[in-house]
Amino acid sequence: MEQIAMCVRYYSETEQDVREDFVGFVQAESTTGEALFNKFIEGQRDAGLDISKMRGQGYDGASNMSGCHRGVQARVQQVVPQAMYVHCKAHSLNLSIVYACKEALVRNLLDTVQQIGFAFKYSAKRFLAFKEELGNDPVEQEEMQKRTRLQSLCETRWASRADALYTFKAAYTSIVSALEVLEREGDSKARSYRCSILGFDFIISLVVVEFVLQGVMPLNKLLQKQNIDLIEAAKESRVLIATFRAERADDAVWDGLYDKAVAMAEDQGVVPSKPRTARRQQHRGNVPADSVSEYWKRALFYPFLDHLVVELEDRLVSSNERFKAQYLIPSLLPELSRDHEDSIFQEYESDLSGDREAFRNEVSRWKVRWELEGTKPSNLTDTLKATNKTLYPDIFTCLVVLITMPVSTATAERQFSIMRRLKNYMRSTMLTERKSGLALLHAYRHMEIDIDIIINEFAASKGRKLDLL
Repeated sequence: MEQIAMCVRYYSETEQDVREDFVGFVQAESTTGEALFNKFIEGQRDAGLDISKMRGQGYDGASNMSGCHRGVQARVQQVVPQAMYVHCKAHSLNLSIVYACKEALVRNLLDTVQQIGFAFKYSAKRFLAFKEELGNDPVEQEEMQKRTRLQSLCETRWASRADALYTFKAAYTSIVSALEVLEREGDSKARSYRCSILGFDFIISLVVVEFVLQGVMPLNKLLQKQNIDLIEAAKESRVLIATFRAERADDAVWDGLYDKAVAMAEDQGVVPSKPRTARRQQHRGNVPADSVSEYWKRALFYPFLDHLVVELEDRLVSSNERFKAQYLIPSLLPELSRDHEDSIFQEYESDLSGDREAFRNEVSRWKVRWELEGTKPSNLTDTLKATNKTLYPDIFTCLVVLITMPVSTATAERQFSIMRRLKNYMRSTMLTERKSGLALLHAYRHMEIDIDIIINEFAASKGRKLDLL
């Protein structure tokens, strides 16, 4: 059965922080945009949520969810025009890596790593050979951080491929030795695997791609947090882009990567080399270069980094009129112009209590208030904690709407992980209501429950022969 995981993101004035809570599962008989929309609205109403107060909606990029004409987000905006759609930033980061990894050298590297990872994972004989070779090298054991297996490349979470590449690079010597042993024992594929990873093109690609993807991992983890907001997500995305550009321009970074690749190659007797430069070449990189290092920098490092930066800019650093409310953050008030004030008022007008002139007066008082303060908040959460809702109701409303805009769908994805643990082959007939209830118990297991109250309600729900009270 198809299931919809519904989560709500809101600002808790009691805790003075943004929260994302799981509401429950809803069974979907169809996956069309119209059917999912009807189930989505029905599930919210059953949960007691006021749909008219929805100001944002977040999904992945599937056409039935994000379609601008017949998708769920378009149908929701017909009912609640203020509910702006946000493409999950964690999915956007994932897609950026997917398209950047379509570079020929990177694609060949990942295919080879995946094939060898599967070869050792699904064969007891090959795994034993790898484990024995790894046990003979204490240095690689330490670099593997007590891991005994090669990690396979995840088909959906591309950012996690950095860990798989790190494991492969750390155990590179053991992998080559294990393949040599298997080749002598008659393994028909071991020789082709060993030859494919002993080329300098593979070694340099492994070092470069692992280094770049490791730089993406902190942002990937940040985007999956519940209390992150769109402003912080965009700011950290710009930081990552600026970091990549600085590393591209710094020759010392490339020299360090190239030296690592050369050291790995020399350990295996591989001579650093580059393909022959031809006058005309269509089926591989034909970059003019005076040295081996210069060739791989131009053919691999620059294209992969540039492609990734372009994808990150297109997918993660996006602007919207609603985002201009960030200029109400005290540290950004000097950049707040009259045009920005008008844009903010126009975007949030349906939620504000007064007219344009009243909003301008409130903003003027807001500026004066923070001119008298020494320490100024620099993010939405700290600003909301310092905002008096009675004195600055419209500013408080703008900031609350902005902070509750969804950043990612990680909370909903976690609930599907819960469902995998709840619905197994021994619970194959469990219906949606029971499954949703068990998922809620699992998701909020940290909450204290009075067992006596539960027993009393269960016993009094209908006449029972068993005396529970």
